[in-house]
Amino acid sequence: MVRIALLLLIVFSSIAFGDDRKVCVINSYKVPPALELEKNLLELLKERGYLIALSGKECDIKLVIGTPALVESLKRDRFSKLIYTFVLFPEKFPVNRENVYGIRIFPLPERTVKAFMKKKGLEKVKVAVPVSRKMVPIAKRYLPEEYFRLIVFRSTPTEVFNRLSRYRYVYIFPDPKLLRFVNLLNLINFGKENDLVFLTGLGDLKRYGVDFVQEVSYEKLAAEMVKLIESKPKEKILPCPVKE
Repeated sequence: MVRIALLLLIVFSSIAFGDDRKVCVINSYKVPPALELEKNLLELLKERGYLIALSGKECDIKLVIGTPALVESLKRDRFSKLIYTFVLFPEKFPVNRENVYGIRIFPLPERTVKAFMKKKGLEKVKVAVPVSRKMVPIAKRYLPEEYFRLIVFRSTPTEVFNRLSRYRYVYIFPDPKLLRFVNLLNLINFGKENDLVFLTGLGDLKRYGVDFVQEVSYEKLAAEMVKLIESKPKEKILPCPVKE
């Protein structure tokens, strides 16, 4: 009887208190979306009874927000699992490792275009994408020819405005040169003057009057990151959750 009681006590304790792994949130971006995600993550971790470490040095499981935090965490290599997001192009980093999982921070362009076409009841259309020459190798990985046509510029997108005007739909890719304030404003203004329809998966561009923006849901993103603590999906980089 005593042995049975002890066994039940051990089982109950393991259920009630979970394991002793410590989880931490490492955020390298002090901007509103990243801070909102950090807040959501900490609330979920507390709600679900995880042990929360105060620093990255003390934790076994790292929830990482941002490229600098990811790079630093990968260098240190002290974790039982690493889960990251807010990394624009994660394929550029050594993330294809055991117990390293990521969630994208913008919807894949094909997903955004399909969502737009479904909403508008359109058949498959060709979408123009202005990109700087240096970004072409990355853009080709994200923009399948079935849906997209790359329009390449050297210094500024104004160089290719004549070519863009041959299309009806234009996707704004997260190209640093394209997203410079002046370049972006010039592109948007040109689009308005020429009845172009802009699509993107970058939520910040909503303020510039982009026609269709597929935004990330930071609440769902936090829930999916916490879920990854206990799961091992086949995919190493998961699609980001979007607002309905």
